[in-house]
Amino acid sequence: MRRLFLLALLFCSWPVTESLADTEFRGEQSLWQDTVWSGRVLVDGILTIPAGVTLEIRPGTEVRFTRRDTNGDGIGENEIFIQGVLRVLGTAENPVRFTSAEADPVPGDWGALNMMASEEENLLEHCLVEYGYRGFHAHFANASVKNSVFSRNLRGLQFQESTVVIDGCLVEKNFNGMQFRNSMVRLSATRVLDNHWGIRCVYSELTMHDCEVAGNLVNGVNLRDSSLDADSLLVTGNRKGIYLQRSRGSLRGSRIRDNSEHGILLEDSDFLVVGNLIAGNGRAGVRWLNSRGELRDNHLAGNGEYALVNEGEGTVDARSNWWGTTAAELLAAAIRDGSDIAGRGLVDAGDPLAAPPSPPAAGLQ
Repeated sequence: MRRLFLLALLFCSWPVTESLADTEFRGEQSLWQDTVWSGRVLVDGILTIPAGVTLEIRPGTEVRFTRRDTNGDGIGENEIFIQGVLRVLGTAENPVRFTSAEADPVPGDWGALNMMASEEENLLEHCLVEYGYRGFHAHFANASVKNSVFSRNLRGLQFQESTVVIDGCLVEKNFNGMQFRNSMVRLSATRVLDNHWGIRCVYSELTMHDCEVAGNLVNGVNLRDSSLDADSLLVTGNRKGIYLQRSRGSLRGSRIRDNSEHGILLEDSDFLVVGNLIAGNGRAGVRWLNSRGELRDNHLAGNGEYALVNEGEGTVDARSNWWGTTAAELLAAAIRDGSDIAGRGLVDAGDPLAAPPSPPAAGLQ
C-alpha cells in the first residue's frame, strides 16, 4: 500500500491554479470520434461519449467541472456521460485529477464520471476524483479501477447492474464511501476510511481481499440480500463492523476489532466465520439473530459486554473458539443466549480452545 500513500501525498500537494484550460466544453456536447485529452480540461455542461467512441485521458491531465444546479437541489449537474469507452491512464508520478472548478469546492459541485450501458474495457488508473455527487457511477457497465483516490464526494463510487474490479484504491471522507445494487464487485488492497457510511450493497456479490474498512461513522460493511466472500480484512473503528441482513458467505483470517457496537451482526443470514480476531468491540463481538452457519477457531475474548449474543430461536454452533477462558462459569458469562432470556436459542460453545489461536495474517497493518 506504500504506492497508494505516496499517490495520496502527491494529490494533496497538487497546486490549485486559476489559469485557463487548454480545452473547454460548454453546454450539451458530444465527442463523435476517438479523442485523447491531456493538459487542462474544463467541462461547463454535460459532455457525452457516445457508443463506439473512446475517450483516453493521458497522465497528468486535470479535468475541472463548473457548478450548475438548475433545480436547486444542491447537486451539481455538469458531468461526463459515457456510453462508449473511458480509459483514464494516469501514472503514480503523473495522476489524472477530476475536481471542481469552484473557488471554494464542496462535495456535490459536479455530477459524476457517469458510465451508462458501457460494457467495453473501461479503466480508471491512478486518478483522484473529488467534490462530485457520485465520483464514479456505473450502470449496466464493466470497469476496472486501480490505484485511485475517491475523496470528498457525496457518493465515492456507485454501481447498478455492473461488474467492477477495484484494486489498490483509497475511498475516504465521502458521505457514502461505496454503494451498489445488483452488481458483482471485487475489492482488493483497498482502504475505505472515514466516510459517513463505508460499503453498502443490496442484491449483489461482493468479494473482498486484503482490505481495510475503518473509521466510518455508521457501518463499515453493510450487506442486504447479498453474498460476501472475504478474507484478510481489517475492520475497525466503525459503529458496526460487518452487518449482514438476509445474506450469505464467509469471513476468514480477518481482524474485526474496536468497533463501537458489534464487530459482526448477522440477521437472517447464512455465514461461516473462521479464524478471525474479533476483539475490543463495544457491545458484542458477534450478535447472531436467526442466522445459520458456524463460528470456528476465532479469538472472541475481550469484547465489551459479550463475546457472543444469540437473539434468535435456533442454536448457534460456536465450538472450538477462544473465549479468554475455559472455565465453564466464565465462559457462560461471555455468552448471552436462552440460558439468560427465555425464548432465545442456546449457544453450543463445546470444546473451547485452550489457548488463543495465532492472530490472522491480514495483509494491511
